[in-house]
Amino acid sequence: FLVMTMLVLLFTSAHAQDATIIIYYRPSDDNFTNPERGFYHQDAPMWLDLDRAPQSADELRDLREAYQISMVRFYFLIDEFRDEAINAEALAYIQAQFDAVRDAGFKMIPRFAYNFPEGGEYPYQDPDASLVRVLAHIDQLMPILRKNADVIAFMEIGFVGAWGEWHSSTNNLVDEETGLNDASRAIIEALLNALPPNRMIAMRYLPYKMDLYGDQPLTPDQAFTGTPQARMGNHNDCVLASATDWGSYSDDETTRQQQKAFLHVDNQYVPQGGETCNIGEDAQPYVHCENAVQELAYLRFSTLNADYHPDVLALWQSEGCYDEIAMRLGYRLRLIQAEIPYSFIAGEIANITITLQNDGFASPYNPRGFEVILRASDGTIYSFSVSDNHDPRRWLPDLGEIELPIRITLPEDMPSGDYDVLLHLPDPAPNLYGNPDYSIRFANEDVWEAETGFNYLVTTTVINRK
Repeated sequence: FLVMTMLVLLFTSAHAQDATIIIYYRPSDDNFTNPERGFYHQDAPMWLDLDRAPQSADELRDLREAYQISMVRFYFLIDEFRDEAINAEALAYIQAQFDAVRDAGFKMIPRFAYNFPEGGEYPYQDPDASLVRVLAHIDQLMPILRKNADVIAFMEIGFVGAWGEWHSSTNNLVDEETGLNDASRAIIEALLNALPPNRMIAMRYLPYKMDLYGDQPLTPDQAFTGTPQARMGNHNDCVLASATDWGSYSDDETTRQQQKAFLHVDNQYVPQGGETCNIGEDAQPYVHCENAVQELAYLRFSTLNADYHPDVLALWQSEGCYDEIAMRLGYRLRLIQAEIPYSFIAGEIANITITLQNDGFASPYNPRGFEVILRASDGTIYSFSVSDNHDPRRWLPDLGEIELPIRITLPEDMPSGDYDVLLHLPDPAPNLYGNPDYSIRFANEDVWEAETGFNYLVTTTVINRK
């Protein structure tokens, strides 16, 4: 870095006012924590028959430190309330789990369900609840979901059938023969209404989304508009289990490839999560590394269960692709170069060009800030938002090198002096903004500031007054 930068300055020293510093960045090979992506930890703080085992913030922090995990998928089993309202004690308990997640700097993937079959065969006969009861429960949960939406990565729809996975419903909340029915649509509408428009839900079976919104995936103009179609992602809880992922896709090969092609496009703009579930004969050869990495990339997976299936995860470890999958789930933004003027003039426009690349499987799916930070030698921070012109959710892996021309207008009263130049991709939620646990780290050496959540561009610029 220093040799290259010095050469630029030497060649332009006669015209320092117009000089541009060009910095090239070394990639990092480390797996590190970033928000709303990667392997997640799964637990059930509300278990069957009133058994409750709360997660503490300290336990979650230990997971972050040991496994670079920033998300949890929590099952809330509400079986004891199939025929009655959720009581105040249980609602307070659910809120306490959100408090622990927030305290730990995590995000949650919540799912509510009325059963968790631990035996038997499909179709499972463990009961769910009536439509009237489900809608009443969603209405009760709405204040908690809205209060904590900033620490919800996305929400799996749940409530219906075995494990909340939208099959084996004993109350015909989804029809085993015809698919979605009026009850299904009412539950989806209620849950979308319970969450704010900037939070997404995930459906277990893609054909249900296609039944709701048609067989054409989201377009760039439809993406992130807050419509129901733009807010529904996917979760596949039997990834690579068989040719059909154990019923996640069609038995017909042509239809199955069409479904995956739909997800390849749709998942540019919505989350894709899930878990593996099988390493048996019907999982061969799909579950092995060569196919697994290709499939996860094509379907743009943002997150997977780090706890299940243990044999599949062990296979990935032994075959050598686990670390690559861990690093590439979701986004992995890497700086390539920056072109930064040697000096700026207070009160005028400053032009900066950043070139980056997304080496991940997917891109960010929730709103994300993007700021240029100029930090004076005394620590004073000047922040310039450029997210109106550059949306990190659209920094797709398919784009290769992404060049971002940035224009910022400096305050006229900005003091003269040397300023560090940094980039900041914060969570825009007011309660999370400025918390480094929720800011995006670039996959480069020597740029991340853990104490601020800024990415240092390894250079300073000079501010002059008119």
